[in-house]
Amino acid sequence: MDVNFDPMTKIIEVQENITWINNTSFTANEIQFHLYPNAYKSNKTLFAAGWNIQPENRTQIDVKSFRVNDREAKLIYFQPEVYNPHDSTAARTILSKPVDPGDSVKIYFNYSMKIPKSLKRLGYARGRNFYFVSQWFPKVGVFENGKWICSQYHPFTNFYSDFGDYEVNITVPQNYVVGATGTLASKDEIVDNVTYHYLQAGVHDFAWFASDDILYRNEIYKRNDGSEILIKAFVQPERKKYFNRYFETVKNSLQYFEDHIGVYPYENITLVDVPRTSAADGMEYPTLFTTGAELFSSIETHQPEYVTAHEFSHQFFYGLLANNEVYEAWLDEGFTSYISTKIVYHYYKDALAYFKVASFVPVYGLDFLSYKGIPIIYTLADIDVPESANQLTGYYRNITIGTLEDKSYMLPTRLSYVVNSYLKPQLALESLERYLGYEKMMNILKDYYIRYKFKHPTAEDFINIVQENTHEDMNWFFDEFYKNAHQYDYKISNVSSLGENFYQVFVKKKGDGFFKNDVALITDKDTLYQKWDKNENYHIFIFYTKNKVIAAEIDPMRKNLLDINFANNSYTLEPRYGASLSLTARWFFWIQNALMILGSIG
Repeated sequence: MDVNFDPMTKIIEVQENITWINNTSFTANEIQFHLYPNAYKSNKTLFAAGWNIQPENRTQIDVKSFRVNDREAKLIYFQPEVYNPHDSTAARTILSKPVDPGDSVKIYFNYSMKIPKSLKRLGYARGRNFYFVSQWFPKVGVFENGKWICSQYHPFTNFYSDFGDYEVNITVPQNYVVGATGTLASKDEIVDNVTYHYLQAGVHDFAWFASDDILYRNEIYKRNDGSEILIKAFVQPERKKYFNRYFETVKNSLQYFEDHIGVYPYENITLVDVPRTSAADGMEYPTLFTTGAELFSSIETHQPEYVTAHEFSHQFFYGLLANNEVYEAWLDEGFTSYISTKIVYHYYKDALAYFKVASFVPVYGLDFLSYKGIPIIYTLADIDVPESANQLTGYYRNITIGTLEDKSYMLPTRLSYVVNSYLKPQLALESLERYLGYEKMMNILKDYYIRYKFKHPTAEDFINIVQENTHEDMNWFFDEFYKNAHQYDYKISNVSSLGENFYQVFVKKKGDGFFKNDVALITDKDTLYQKWDKNENYHIFIFYTKNKVIAAEIDPMRKNLLDINFANNSYTLEPRYGASLSLTARWFFWIQNALMILGSIG
């Protein structure tokens, strides 16, 4: 691709030459394309159903010439999944000569596009000469098993495309800096312009940015074999204090993947810190990702560490394990959320709970009630946040609407998409790890990566990897967490003595969800365990001990993170009121303060 960018008009002029090779065993009679910028052309597109497309956000690809094998061809817009006559984000062209296995076809586009005000991914930042350009060019869909998969641009989902080799020339004014997917092969100055020449093989997308005011630094990460990866960081001037934290997080992420899952195969990785007024933060592209940070953000908040580790982790889940995110978003987002949490909790201190004052100043503690950013009822304390705890609150808001097995674009609401793509799969993977053990889980992920990198794995592929790495039939786990949307709530109802050192533990399954649990009887000298691995509504366990029985607990190691009520998982024989009295005293204190404050407002 040859790109000329004029910041005065905000228009890019592009010449795009594609060689598509049919690497399948099926003949292709047509070629299908994604034209994602057309999603921004009006408020009537399919994408616009989830985003408010204002006039300044609008754009589209203006095709001036389209040729196939040097002959003028016709683009036919169609809607493969959801009918919408205003949607033109997918197109096809019928080939005059079919492309047989092993053959290729040459495709040429000449088009222009105005870069809009930033919305979600594509656009310029308000008040800054910062332009982020992604999902911007006509891109060939995926031809597999004799059929094309070329989805429309849905409101919440991401993308699916095939691997290829990219060579891109981007020409900008001399006072602009460019960062992009791949390796900068050369930089040529011509009169008042400069052309950046980028190369990258083995990726399925290409993104870039241009800015006239951004800081640049680079550092080297050495792989275990001594080879090097160049880490390039472009950071906004007001956030230069975060350079070291960005580099440290990227290096930690590279090391964690290399030690546990697999080696990052490319020569470089580019981090782009985007302005606060850009909607392009927290996005992933091959060899490049975007991130951001608050003006005030101490290390205990795990920000920007978490978002940086998360977006880097997409280089593996999405970048190298290139699943179909329109159909199975959880294979990317869920795995990325799971592993980035692992990275942050491995290298940094436990996170502290915090709330924000004036929208950006972090204060450690819990905010129970606020008014326009002003805390009214709160507690100040250093409260550790357990791993994966932050995902529970979102999951509780959407427990039974949608499943991981559902096609992602068909989930009915944004909340159900977020829960079934990010939150529930992270909690399910964490539960799988706790059930199987950490080392076995890492071996599963390593096997998954080695077998499917540079391919398009499916959920079935991952499930098969799990089955191959375990002696137990794990179909029960995936029936519960992948195929269904059950509610889990296990309870110890009663513990009683039967005499002669025998004790009865009565357990209930209150929800419709099933999990293979441990049941523990806790004594003053030891803890006894039994397994409850049957899908029953209740069960009575009989324990024998000569020691003093203190309590009983189901799932004492908290393996099932989707249990909605951990408070009823245990039963103590001798009532303890201290905690309740303490909580009650604090509650009355908060209410009293709230009444005094509200009274003074009146």
